[in-house]
Amino acid sequence: MLKFVLRRIGASLLILLGTTVLIYALLLAAPGGPEQKYANNPRFTPQQRQAYVKALGLDKPIPVQYCRWLGACRRDADGLDALLGTTGLPTILPTFLSGVDTGIAHGDFGFSYENGSRVIDRLAGALLPTFILGSLSALIWLSLAVVLGVATGLKSGGRFDNIVSVVTYVLNSFPTFILGFALIWIFAVTLHLTPVSGMTDGRLSPAFGSDAYWPYFASQAGTAIADLARHLILPVVTLVTVSIAGDSRYVRQSVIESMGMEHVRTARSKGLSSLRINTRHILRTGLIPFATNLGLAFPFLVSGALVTETIFSWPGVGRLTVTAIGNLDYPVLMGILTIGAAAVAIGNLISDVLYAVLDPRVRL
Repeated sequence: MLKFVLRRIGASLLILLGTTVLIYALLLAAPGGPEQKYANNPRFTPQQRQAYVKALGLDKPIPVQYCRWLGACRRDADGLDALLGTTGLPTILPTFLSGVDTGIAHGDFGFSYENGSRVIDRLAGALLPTFILGSLSALIWLSLAVVLGVATGLKSGGRFDNIVSVVTYVLNSFPTFILGFALIWIFAVTLHLTPVSGMTDGRLSPAFGSDAYWPYFASQAGTAIADLARHLILPVVTLVTVSIAGDSRYVRQSVIESMGMEHVRTARSKGLSSLRINTRHILRTGLIPFATNLGLAFPFLVSGALVTETIFSWPGVGRLTVTAIGNLDYPVLMGILTIGAAAVAIGNLISDVLYAVLDPRVRL
């Protein structure tokens, strides 16, 4: 099992490295750049523009730029790029080994073109709202998907199965933005049961994540949690509704296929109880393909939902992505894409390990 996990980790690191190359190449070919916002500014002379580009290191060859961005090389005292850190070990190694703290390998994603702030600070501020929304939504929709999928799979063709099938097909046909705006119009605008958008009520509390918010949260935890819960209702319902349909059908089909397998028929011929057959044989086999969905849920926790977060003005990674695209803020976009790629790699690793736990044949 240990060898299997180590192989998967090595493969994930190689794939992640290739993904960073692709991310850098795609955004390098995109229009605009850090000096673009000063292109029409008469006070920003060509000499200043050239000095600005040089200060960012964008006058270097593309491989050197990528190497610096990745954190695999650094500028030494003579201004040259070195592959070894201050300790004499490769720069790509962790900071405590290499003595280098620049580059995405060390958590440094550079500075935003929009306001000059550190990209990692902007990402950190957006990750918590996305994690709150994503974790709660994923917990609800994955749990309901398993329950509905198993229930309809074990009783396929029955009335309950037919009703759930119709409902899930209808829900799955709703575009996210239409469902989100419909929920806002019904529950927020017409019935006044929920807030329209955001994470907090500005009349009651400071903005979520601000310096003033956490002292407020500590002093009035009950009020703050209740306020946050009210703002979570519509985004969570939107994400659960658009996600549960496909996943529940996926589980249903896996359970139906498991019921026809040879080891299940053998268990029935031995006279085992239906409860034991369902829990020990059908569910164990039927949920193996669903392990993929569990792994894919992890990237969702950090990458956010672009449409949903934008509709409900949720200050998460999804909304930050839309803002960065509009402002051509490439360092922020590169940071978001890199963290998303790392989350996908980790999610796939989780799926592989779950596969190995549920089906020992995968380890071979």
